[in-house]
Amino acid sequence: MTDADSNSSVRRLAIIGVGLMGGSLALAAQRGAGVSQIVGYDSDPQALSDSLRMGVITEAAASPSEAAAGADLVVVCTPVRSIPALVEECVNADPRPRLVTDIGSTKSVIIDSLSPLARSLFVGGHPICGAATAGVRYSRPDLFDGATYFLCTTGAALPDLYALLQGFVSDLGARPVHIGGVPHDRIMAVISHLPHVLANVLMQQVGEYRVSGKRALHWVGPSFKDLTRVAGANPPMWRDIFMENREALAKALRAVATELQDLSDSLDRGDEARVAKSIDIAAAYHEELLEYEDLVPQTLYKVVVHIPDQSGVLSKVMTTLGDAGINIEDLTLHHVSRSAGGDLVLFVSGEDTAETTSALLESLGYPTVVSLTGDGSD
Repeated sequence: MTDADSNSSVRRLAIIGVGLMGGSLALAAQRGAGVSQIVGYDSDPQALSDSLRMGVITEAAASPSEAAAGADLVVVCTPVRSIPALVEECVNADPRPRLVTDIGSTKSVIIDSLSPLARSLFVGGHPICGAATAGVRYSRPDLFDGATYFLCTTGAALPDLYALLQGFVSDLGARPVHIGGVPHDRIMAVISHLPHVLANVLMQQVGEYRVSGKRALHWVGPSFKDLTRVAGANPPMWRDIFMENREALAKALRAVATELQDLSDSLDRGDEARVAKSIDIAAAYHEELLEYEDLVPQTLYKVVVHIPDQSGVLSKVMTTLGDAGINIEDLTLHHVSRSAGGDLVLFVSGEDTAETTSALLESLGYPTVVSLTGDGSD
């Protein structure tokens, strides 16, 4: 896409915090919004040097204000508790930037803590995407493709600034969705922050559970690993997120505690109908989720392939499937150990696609197991 084709009108972009998200946003802006001037700042000199060497940014700045000076758009891609101070520093740059945004997963506290000047130049942002890896070296331009990208106005920013950011987000390949700060935080408490808390609690519970000297943690299967994939992720970052959104998160936790108590009571009573109903409700919502993502639950297959812990194996697998035109709907990797390797779980649509995927992987020498999702296997 050329500059003339871009809807965002962003010519000079500043990225504060050039990690996975900031770096990917910069690459997506080059690809989709035609942005040719990208100045970056990061508190880690190595990250800044790497981003410059990799072509993620075109210019390195010595401070946030230097990066922000004269920019059409500044994107703050740092931990949530650092965002307000960085926004204030950026809006006071000389010359002042046109618009400042962020990608933090909480919004109300950030917006409420801004000065009147900062509020007039700030539109909050939060892309619902990411990856298990961290660091600018893992940046990729397609990270935002098809992702929901929440936009939260302060009520003080001019409409043309919101339009500017909305156009830019669309050029990244994401789907901009306008939402208030409070509703945003309540939704994120349920769909993002709560799962992290539950994963942490479940991991702690199982980690401490012993029977006859045997530790339950040493006998877990794929279901447990799926549920706890995010357990213990980036402790400083998630501590800050939990605390910044503590009101909404605490309310969500109390609601889950009530549901768990209700299920516990049903088990104590031997109320089989109530237990079955809870599973049926979950199944119906899970089907709705898949249909919303344009997947047909009845045709979504799981292909489990055992791969060794060797450099280049994952790349070989994905390249083979990509060359064959196999579309992977989702995937997870369950690493067992260096000696045993791990299981790569691939989700594909349709039985024929699943069988073709299995055959290709078997031809590489990697054993596979194919099943229909939701068949209850562990």
